[in-house]
Amino acid sequence: MDPKMDPSSEEKTAAAVELDHVDGILREDDEAAGIQLAHDVDDTTYSPWSFRMLRLYLVLSLSYLCGCLNGYDGSLMGGLNGMTSYQRYFNM
Repeated sequence: MDPKMDPSSEEKTAAAVELDHVDGILREDDEAAGIQLAHDVDDTTYSPWSFRMLRLYLVLSLSYLCGCLNGYDGSLMGGLNGMTSYQRYFNM
């Protein structure tokens, strides 16, 4: 019989996989640390005017303006290309 098809080897492999996952179980101190961290995050107050938040506002406003200008430029050029005086001037 082929060793790859041996059912006992499949059972051994499945048992080894189960044993590998046993290490992933949370211990009591890990669980307590996670609960404490969740409570600390809930109790923390964040200032909307901190340096990091102002930097975030700046980055978000720049990306918003880039999106708006991209749409504006596209519609402006589309409108200009349709004008007969523009087409005559640029020999289009």
